[in-house]
Order: sequence, then structure tokens, then C-alpha cells
Amino acid sequence: MKCLGEKFPWMMVLVPILLISGALPAAADEILPNLEQILERYVEAMGGREAIAKLTTRTITGKQIDDRPHMGPPEETPLEAWADTTGEWTMILRDPEGEIRVGAQGNAKLAFLLNPQGPLMISKYFPNPRLTGTWEYDGVLFYKVENDLTLEYYTLYFEVETGMLTRIGYYWYLDGYRPVDEVMVPGIVYQGRKGGSTNLYFDTVIHGEDVSEHLLPEEELVDE
Repeated sequence: MKCLGEKFPWMMVLVPILLISGALPAAADEILPNLEQILERYVEAMGGREAIAKLTTRTITGKQIDDRPHMGPPEETPLEAWADTTGEWTMILRDPEGEIRVGAQGNAKLAFLLNPQGPLMISKYFPNPRLTGTWEYDGVLFYKVENDLTLEYYTLYFEVETGMLTRIGYYWYLDGYRPVDEVMVPGIVYQGRKGGSTNLYFDTVIHGEDVSEHLLPEEELVDE
């Protein structure tokens, strides 16, 4: 019986080319964990399910820095934020010309980050999450988790090495994670935008305070 190379001489040339180029699909495919494993590893990296489940409210003070060079020097605005585990939250930016209230309507990213049990509620804020592959940016490899929110702004990127969620969409980058009550909380939320960035700095984070007086009904909130 003739071997394939004798019967089909062209394969003796094609196979080495495929091997060199990585074009053989089955052998070159990456092996990915399933979504449940990625989300559970994220929960563990954030402090663990038990520690996160103990949190009931979150109070934040800090600042927003709007840095758009074409409009002049950076502008710093004090901020305060309150949230509970129901999904209600309020953020106040104390603008020199008066308070600006920012609410939860339509802003899944901020609502998720402020909720003290947010890592346990991925599907609440990003419905029907699904792993769609990996993505490399600036030397860091991420698992890419898309969802039913239509814009790419809501795609979740979990670092392959650490398990942490450090990017939401291309333009939001979470940095400065630190432990508060045994749970990791981002200290900086970088928000890239046209011509610069608008970044949130969470200077103090307190859990367990009564925040009910600060949480306005949804219809009274202004979404931005």
C-alpha cells in the first residue's frame, strides 16, 4: 500500500507549510476553561464567596479627575457614593457650581463596581455572559467574556494570570486593587474617552454603614 506522500505528492509540500504557519486548526486551538471556572476564580481572587457575601453596603469618598488636555488643565471634583446589595446606588459629584447626582439607570458598569456583592452578581449586570476567547493587550492576556449588552463597552476581560477583572470594554481599566474587609476593591477606575480620560479615585471605602438615606428612588436619579 502506498503512503499518502506517494499517492498524493502535493501533501509532502503542504503539510510542512501548515505546521510552520500554525494553520492546522485542531492542533493549534487553545484549550480554554469554561465560564464557570473563570468566574469562580475571579470570586476567589476578590476575597472568596464567604467574605463577599458578608458585605451589605458600601460607602465611598474620593474624587473624579477629568483630564482632557485640549480643554485645559485637569479638573478635580470631589465625589461620594453609596450602594447596597439590591442594586440601588447613588454617586454625588460636588461640582463648584452645585451637586451633580449620578444614578444607576443604564450604567451597568458603575452599578456593578459599587455593589459590595458585585462579583457574585455578574449575570445581573451583564446578562447571559459567555466566554468568546482570549485577547492580548499591552503584554497581558485576558479571557474575553461578552454578554447581551450590545456595545463592546460592556465586555469583561479577566486576566489569565491573576483571575482578576481589570478591564470592562476597551476604555475602562480597573487598577489599585486593595483589600477592604477581606475583599478586594479597585482604587482607580480609568475611563478613556475622546481627547483624554475621566477617572474615578476611590480614596476611602467603608462597608456596613446605613446608606438608606442616600439611595434615591430610581426615577429621581439622573443617568450619565
